[in-house]
Amino acid sequence: MAGLSGKTATVIGAGIGGLAAAAALAGDFAEVLVLERDHPPASALARSGVPHGTQAHVLLLGAQHALAELVPGFTADLAAAGAVALRQSADGYMDFPKLGRIEPFDIGIDFHAASRPLIEATLRRRVAGLANVTIIDGARVEALLTSPDGRAVIGVRHRMAGGAPVTLAADLVVDAAGRNSTLSRDMLAQTGRQPPGASEIGLEIAYTTGIYAIPDDAAADWKYAYVLAGPPAETRSGLILPIERGRWLVTMVGRFGDRPPADPAGFLEFARGLRSPVLYQALKSAVPEGGFARFITSGSVWRHFERLENPPQGWLPLGDTICDFNPVYGQGMAIAAQQAVWLRRLLDDGAPDLAALPAAFLKGLAAIIAPAWSVALSDLGFAQATGERPPDLPERLRFSAAIAVLSARDREMRRLWTEVTNLVKPPTVFQAPELRPRIGAVMAEMAARA
Repeated sequence: MAGLSGKTATVIGAGIGGLAAAAALAGDFAEVLVLERDHPPASALARSGVPHGTQAHVLLLGAQHALAELVPGFTADLAAAGAVALRQSADGYMDFPKLGRIEPFDIGIDFHAASRPLIEATLRRRVAGLANVTIIDGARVEALLTSPDGRAVIGVRHRMAGGAPVTLAADLVVDAAGRNSTLSRDMLAQTGRQPPGASEIGLEIAYTTGIYAIPDDAAADWKYAYVLAGPPAETRSGLILPIERGRWLVTMVGRFGDRPPADPAGFLEFARGLRSPVLYQALKSAVPEGGFARFITSGSVWRHFERLENPPQGWLPLGDTICDFNPVYGQGMAIAAQQAVWLRRLLDDGAPDLAALPAAFLKGLAAIIAPAWSVALSDLGFAQATGERPPDLPERLRFSAAIAVLSARDREMRRLWTEVTNLVKPPTVFQAPELRPRIGAVMAEMAARA
């Protein structure tokens, strides 16, 4: 984008979304200021501002590719910091409803497993090293400031701990403050704009996570393992993921009041209740390192900022500020990073001027979010879940189940399915003429058995 020399941008939040946004802006703005309310730990530990930071975070391929595009060298840095290199499918024990363990095909796709704090710390080091990016910790943003006529966001008001309010002018403000922030919605209401409507999928999901030393007798035929719950009856899922420093990050998930305990014996007993015994067997001889962390969320929310007809100039929402997903699908980091890539490409293309940037950015959000939201809609297969059910939801669920069956049988279908679930390819690839007959045949086969 031309004409931004001398322009300043302020990013609210130094989580994955905020850091990705800062990297996206750094090539065009003279100064990028990132305001983070937390003080980051000295080492790669969870921040208080990320209440689910100790829970399992899978860096989907869509996230890894986006972050590598924004921050060249990120993947190598992550590996050097201790992230565990894994082979998709080939290294996994993957247990699916009605399918059991699916064959661990080698589909030629690698990924890295690490704790959320390590991923964030690695990205932060790279972004903080950019010459025109400054990260200020302990700065709590209280409000977005607007022009007298309400047409534009012109800065922010923030406060350091115990200090007086500070007003900062900015040519662009990116709100990546996260799932619990109302800064953007408050600003829209105060400037006379209709707050965006939201799509919601309501279901209580409880997570408990512990770190374990990998036992000497760990299974040799898998490096990571998960058991997924299947609607409508099953409520429990579990995951074992190898992370930095030779440890397992183990997360148990329960729904609708079935909450995993936060003590070693109760946690192990919960694992015994999973459909497959593989996680329980693996944990019986494993020793937890420290305590267990719990987190409860109420489902998924998509705030439809893309529908705003007259968005303020100088303002962009990003990441969990827009869409807050059920963490079980691991989509949050990927969607935030992909939104930052979209921002980067708009700036590189030079199409809109700075005044038109918000409308152009918002217009592209639905295409980024919709593939992830289509996966989240499967939660509506639980009878207890709330939210507007699409009229074709039963057909969608049958179609998805048939794809899972084909993926369990066929190596190439497994690769395609992995790329879609990792947000690298859109779900529309399953509508290809050569696939529709195969998927339809499986759907008919399943109907005949029902």
